[in-house]
Amino acid sequence: MKHLYPTLVLGLVLALLMTPSKADSSQGYQLRSPDSTLEVELEVRPEGVFYSLSYLHRSVVKPSRLGLKIKGQAPLASALKVDKHREREVDQQWQQPWGEQQSIKEHYRELRLELIETTANPRRLTLVIRAFNDGIGLRYELPDQPHLKNFVIEDELTEFVLAENSHTWWLPAYRNWGPEYQYLKSALSSVDVAFTPITLEARHYALAIHEAALVDYASMTLRLQGDNTKTLKVDLVPWPNGDKVRTSTPMKSPWRSIQIAPKAIDLLNSHLTLNLNEAPTPEALASAERYLKPGKYMGIWWEMHIGEKDWSPGPKQGATTARAKQYIDFAAQHDISGLLIEGWNKGWEGEWWQRPPTFIFNQPVAGLDLDEVVGYGREKGVAVIGHHETAAGVTYYEQQMESAFGYYQKLGIHSVKMGYVGKRIDGEQWHHGQFMVNHFQRLVDTAARHQVMVNAHETVTDTGLRRTYPNLMTRECVRGMEYNGGSPDSGNLPDHTTIIPFTRGLSGPTDFTPGIFNFDYQKHRPNNRVPSTLANQLALYVVIYSPLQMVADLPENYAGHPAFQFIDDVPTDWRESRALEGEIGEYLVVARQDKHSADWYLGAITNQKARSIRVKLDFLAPNTEYEAQIYRDGKDADWETNPESYDITRQRVNADTELRLDLKPGGGAAIRFKKR
Repeated sequence: MKHLYPTLVLGLVLALLMTPSKADSSQGYQLRSPDSTLEVELEVRPEGVFYSLSYLHRSVVKPSRLGLKIKGQAPLASALKVDKHREREVDQQWQQPWGEQQSIKEHYRELRLELIETTANPRRLTLVIRAFNDGIGLRYELPDQPHLKNFVIEDELTEFVLAENSHTWWLPAYRNWGPEYQYLKSALSSVDVAFTPITLEARHYALAIHEAALVDYASMTLRLQGDNTKTLKVDLVPWPNGDKVRTSTPMKSPWRSIQIAPKAIDLLNSHLTLNLNEAPTPEALASAERYLKPGKYMGIWWEMHIGEKDWSPGPKQGATTARAKQYIDFAAQHDISGLLIEGWNKGWEGEWWQRPPTFIFNQPVAGLDLDEVVGYGREKGVAVIGHHETAAGVTYYEQQMESAFGYYQKLGIHSVKMGYVGKRIDGEQWHHGQFMVNHFQRLVDTAARHQVMVNAHETVTDTGLRRTYPNLMTRECVRGMEYNGGSPDSGNLPDHTTIIPFTRGLSGPTDFTPGIFNFDYQKHRPNNRVPSTLANQLALYVVIYSPLQMVADLPENYAGHPAFQFIDDVPTDWRESRALEGEIGEYLVVARQDKHSADWYLGAITNQKARSIRVKLDFLAPNTEYEAQIYRDGKDADWETNPESYDITRQRVNADTELRLDLKPGGGAAIRFKKR
């Protein structure tokens, strides 16, 4: 792999100014982004530490409090003074081993304020602020110190006093199924308590608030501070007794991040969350590159969700040797690299999601000869993907975790899907609390030792840790395709996938599991439907990014289907990605270039409304001809009445071409641009 080394500019940054405050007892600082579009102001006053943010000279965040509340002690938030301050600038390019963008620019200016209390037994707190051209990050660091050792954070005081009552896209926190709900749109002042990322559209800019590098800490939610206000405050997901974070010095909090851009579509082209994470160690990267393999996979999975098969052993059992071989045969014909087998192990009897777990993670269920299936797949070039469903029983699972991954390593299985289905972890813990954050880190580390890639469902939302831990490939953490299979509310709304990339997608790869071709599965699910057209399903392979993309339908529903050629062709590892145009909840157009060829791919989707859009192809190489292979909605396509209507056309195009795409209700278009 080619590595580009960083250029560090240390010392006084010209755009970083220390300015005197009006009051002698206060200390003020300014930090500007490299292009000077963003400006952060910090003020250390006797009553506390405050920051504010402006963008293009417009106020975005008004003076907002920072600090921590320590259990049994005074808050670490006031009576502070600056002991030291340091500045630096970093400008580098770095390479992803896999991803939506091969080369990423990381350019920021940083201010470190080392604070000390003015009390008799002073504690120390360091604030670190980084300003990028596309947003900011701030975090707390607590160094080793005599007056603060082992302690509990009972509250984080970080605020976001927003300047405008913007349109806000958000998910309510503290519900039974985590972030697996459909998004709400409201005024900021109508938010209650929200998961992050939370996305806001103001009159002159768009922004998203999230966190990065979440390790050994509780996940952040955001709670509105009073009715009809514009102030969000960090609300850490608690332990059962109300503790937020159990920790000791030295300690670093996750980054609190604010992405900002002229329009919502531009947020999708930001790499702020990744850039706030640390690079992997050379040893971890070298080890991971031996087994990391982005690609497409099938699964004995969808047929359970639509009621044709069952996870439980018995006459409707999905996980059988014969059925696995049928999937492998199809996958081998279409260069699909993996097969997930849900229900493969012992312990799935009955309603497994409503009782304490009984799974055994190194014993296949009767009817499935896993050794035979793995060997059959190896002969055909299709790798079996492991599955560890825990039914939210983490303590039970961890007793078997090491042996379970050892079993996979012995079989040559290098990928696992994790599942944590259940309302509470171990019956009492939230899925996003520190308990689960720490478990998930142990899981990722254990998987890496055994050379296994991780695809995690029902777990902690992504915070960019894939940069540090390359085997952490993708996560669900969203209401995915499975809800169309059997949810009592009939499934997702047609606009759902036009919201996800602007919200959950900002945090990282999303295993949404697209690719349904058969829309008539009402035999067992009379009230459920996939709310899209077939062309829309194809477009999702480009619009929603994941390095592991599921080919979700049954092989018999794909066999001989001309539109399956697009799934055959579309890669999952990209040299470059560009969100071209779109509006949250309305439509979206995304283009990506294959990492291993000159080909580009484009996906366009709409909500329940038909629309005609014109797309400039200026992302293509200049002075070069391409064949556009276009999979589009048929003239009479409609997600409700005729979802399977589609057309395939071809035409010559170049960088000067402007394509007109007619998207039908719930529809889409998927295009391969093949260099001629």
